[in-house]
Amino acid sequence: MPFTLLVARHGQTDLNIDERWQGRLDLPLNATGQAQARQLARDLPAGIDAIVASPMQRARQTAEPAAQRWGLPVSFDADFRERDFGVFEGLTEAEAAVQFPELIARPAAYRWDEEPPGAESTRAVVDRVARGLQRLREQHEGRTVLLVSHGFVVRCLRFLIDGVNPADFFTAPRIPNGSLLTRQLP
Repeated sequence: MPFTLLVARHGQTDLNIDERWQGRLDLPLNATGQAQARQLARDLPAGIDAIVASPMQRARQTAEPAAQRWGLPVSFDADFRERDFGVFEGLTEAEAAVQFPELIARPAAYRWDEEPPGAESTRAVVDRVARGLQRLREQHEGRTVLLVSHGFVVRCLRFLIDGVNPADFFTAPRIPNGSLLTRQLP
């Protein structure tokens, strides 16, 4: 039976404004992000059966207006938390270039075979997102699920569901904060 997955990227935080690597830094939504979360809840199609979110604060806060609108609880799944970017967390790319020029030159954050020191590898994130996606499919067969997560997790989901080529994984367009993708899975 088909499974419909509505994938939302969390609303904006202050670190998103400057395009900083946010990773595991657990910041709240800013005023724009709160407005995006409310708008997302208003724009959701009817028929949502379940809401699942990353346990990180920005994802939880984005899921809350949808949960209120639809009268559904939010389940939290750590397999959909953001990637740990290690030493790059909290930095802009320009700041990282000053502090870690050799890593930015490679570029270590955007490779399959390397990651910044202390970071989670791309393959590890893809594997845990795949595990979470399989669990969602098994638990919600024939249903519609809203998943609220993060930018890198959305990249992983598009790789896993849409078949994005590994060479294009890091260059495929990102969805904006507070945006939604809809995918029908067999």
